[in-house]
Amino acid sequence: MSYLIGVDIGGTKTSVSLGNFRGKVLIRRVFPSEGVKATLSQIKRIIRAYLARYDRDLKRTKGIGVSCPGPLDFKKGLLITSPNMPTWRNVPLKRIFSRSFTLPVAVDNDANCAALAEKTFGAGKGVNSLFYYTVSTGIGGGLIINGEIFHGASNDAGEIGHSVVLPEGPKCNCGKRGCLEALASGTAIARIARERARRNSLILKLAGKRKDINAGIVAQAALKGDKLARAIYEQAAFYLGLSITNVIQIINPEMIVIGGGVAKAGPILFRPLVKTVRAYTWPRPYRSCKIVPAKLKDAVGDLGAISLLLKRFHLGAV
Repeated sequence: MSYLIGVDIGGTKTSVSLGNFRGKVLIRRVFPSEGVKATLSQIKRIIRAYLARYDRDLKRTKGIGVSCPGPLDFKKGLLITSPNMPTWRNVPLKRIFSRSFTLPVAVDNDANCAALAEKTFGAGKGVNSLFYYTVSTGIGGGLIINGEIFHGASNDAGEIGHSVVLPEGPKCNCGKRGCLEALASGTAIARIARERARRNSLILKLAGKRKDINAGIVAQAALKGDKLARAIYEQAAFYLGLSITNVIQIINPEMIVIGGGVAKAGPILFRPLVKTVRAYTWPRPYRSCKIVPAKLKDAVGDLGAISLLLKRFHLGAV
């Protein structure tokens, strides 16, 4: 059996997996992200432990894939900067791991990797064109066209969270107003709930304290019938639906895949979302596009990094 190593670097946690060519994760380690040097050192320690156990002579391990937030230069494997990881600036990930392990290394944006993972191993298997939404703390996107990641002229394609859907809307972390991320992300859902929840609301009862309200608690309250919680999710779904409508009208993909923590709300999110898309999209492109939840769960970043290796280096089952 041949192996691939997938690394998923995030703002709060990082994971390192050893997987095979079929997308099966054989072993996975997760740890808190704690700055550039500490995180990279821990990644390298875990990789060395995997190699010592499974492949001492490096004959069976075919490469290291890295999924991380952007913006980045995917060709150079350079993480330029990240709003949620301010200390990570101009980090040459490809060079660091290539020198440490003398293995092929591929690096790309986390949403692009997740999109490719769903295309290769998940909900989009067999589909040639899809757009992937990750809706969690923020909102990101990845575009697959003809089976390939579409990066755009400046490698910034897919930044759907910073498309404006309400010009007079709330201010986004990027500095603009009315971005999708400021209206429909988990952060936005929690903020709106904290602002609007009354003392006797179910949302506040479930959270205990106003500061502890998060999107998951709002979803729980909505599932239990809380009117405010349902209204908040319906509003988020409306703006997501408008965004998806624009993607379908412009790109005409075969599939929209929605992942991330907020998507775990299930029908509370998906029913009003699909209703909005149906209302605002032309019938023919709407009928030709499936809107589905992501199939891959917690290890989607690791599998994205693994699928990136398979694609970038034209690797096949061995």
